[in-house]
Amino acid sequence: MPQLSAIARTMTALVATTCLTAPALAEDSFPRIKGEIPIEIQNDYTYDSDDRDAELNDLYTTIEPAVSVRFTEEFSIEAGLVLEPVLDPDPRDDRFFEDEGLFVETLFLQYATDSFSLFGGKINPAFGVAWDIAPGVYGTDLAEDYELTERIGLGGSVTLGNDETGLHTITASTFFADTSFLSESLITERPRNRKSSGGVSNTEDFSSFAVALDGDLGIVVPGLAYHLGFESQEGGTGNPEDEFGIAAALYGEFEIGEDTVLGPVVEYVHQSDAGGIAEDRDYITLGAALVHGPWNIAVSDTIRTIDPAGAGDVDDNQFQVSGGYAFDNGLALDIGYKHTEESNSDSNTVGALLTYTLPFSAP
Repeated sequence: MPQLSAIARTMTALVATTCLTAPALAEDSFPRIKGEIPIEIQNDYTYDSDDRDAELNDLYTTIEPAVSVRFTEEFSIEAGLVLEPVLDPDPRDDRFFEDEGLFVETLFLQYATDSFSLFGGKINPAFGVAWDIAPGVYGTDLAEDYELTERIGLGGSVTLGNDETGLHTITASTFFADTSFLSESLITERPRNRKSSGGVSNTEDFSSFAVALDGDLGIVVPGLAYHLGFESQEGGTGNPEDEFGIAAALYGEFEIGEDTVLGPVVEYVHQSDAGGIAEDRDYITLGAALVHGPWNIAVSDTIRTIDPAGAGDVDDNQFQVSGGYAFDNGLALDIGYKHTEESNSDSNTVGALLTYTLPFSAP
């Protein structure tokens, strides 16, 4: 397919670019390339479920190369690729590194200083944080429902404040769902998103937007931070309602002893007409990680309440506990358990997660 060939050319160019070296140039010369490749290998074994089709073992990898090509100190191209399963597993069918697809999650131009930025291209608009920072092997699972990804958009940010008041960043963007060839994937095919596919913000015009305020509350409690977010997404084909969402979170890192850090997270999100249909959703995520030297233990719980118009509420819940060890060579191994109550079905899953991050730069 020509669109997939275009993806291949784009990714080949990015990979080739990251491999270039120029030892004769000074460290502050441009262009400059830097980035990292987080690598995860995870195994999830759902050994007990009311839904027998969900009982299976799934071994897969998630690799997310992030590349920054800087032309000047302020001007750059930012790219984020993802290799992960792009299809759901078949019922009761164990899966071993299958259905992996490679796609471009972000690709945008950016002008950024310490206090100001402008960006445009394929972006992930800012809304909520628990989908990213909730602790544990499975802490982010339900919160990923409201993560905003793969939008074509324009935006910017302004950072205000100082050491006395703390730093506070306002980020705003306007966007629509990506329907370009970049919505496809390589290796395992993920069908191209079309406007006719429907979904909120799938409108091919800048009628959706998100605004977030992130800041430091160290002046009140050292180590404490906050997030406030608002999103409005216009309904697409087959989704007659416009979605509105608000998010509020507190999180931080607190030293509670020698080489011991406590990291709590609490977030509340409300969405009206979630997904462009007459259905409200509420999410509450509570979690905490305790890190002592190379060891960690994390507990988190997410409650999701679904309130369809004209019907009763449905409460879903996911509880997880996990722990692990970070080795001196950069490898980290975590083992976790989660109990999920979803759609009146209970499931129990145990799993293991191996992670490693490979940084790179040139020159």
